[in-house]
Amino acid sequence: MNECNLERLNLIFNNDEKHFVEGFGFNDVETDFDISPKDFIKFANHDLTAQYDHHLVNSLSNTKRAIDSQLDSLLIGFGLSERAKKWNFPTKIDFLNSIGIISPKILTKINKKRNLLEHEYKNPNKEEVEDALDVAELFIAYTDKYLIHALDDCNLWIEGGRISIALKWENCKIKFTYPIYDDNDHFIKEVTEELTADQKDYDEYLKFYLKLYNYL
Repeated sequence: MNECNLERLNLIFNNDEKHFVEGFGFNDVETDFDISPKDFIKFANHDLTAQYDHHLVNSLSNTKRAIDSQLDSLLIGFGLSERAKKWNFPTKIDFLNSIGIISPKILTKINKKRNLLEHEYKNPNKEEVEDALDVAELFIAYTDKYLIHALDDCNLWIEGGRISIALKWENCKIKFTYPIYDDNDHFIKEVTEELTADQKDYDEYLKFYLKLYNYL
């Protein structure tokens, strides 16, 4: 194996016994957020059942904050903390859809609902707030697998050679280690390459990496 490209890596998904996943490593993604997405969900649930006048307004706002902080946590975990700093909510949603993360369209509806609240001063009703909170809780529960005990590295066996791939989210890069052989298939050396989040092909390699969760 003298190169590590997507065409070769995707052989792992061909259900061929010559290509298989050999092992995984796991770690938690750490953010510097003082308030976690689940904290905001807790606040939203408390506001929903409270008795003061604007409890629905606060519940919806905390629901949206829960979604925002989960989105930002995911982008950090995918090595995109710097690149995504100026992204707005729709851009974040579109990106997660593009790399294969399920992002229900209703998340965008929640954002529009809060925009009505903040910019047109529309008061939400209880059913709308309950629906928004349900979606936020489901979204967080589903995507926590990318943050808690998340895939840290993986060893793949492809065409007789081992490829190690690791997502270094702290340094915003994906790292590959693979062997080089001569024309007679004699081992020459092991090579390590890094792809940073600002490089053109990073998103496609990230999409490949996230598909490996199907093997967990």
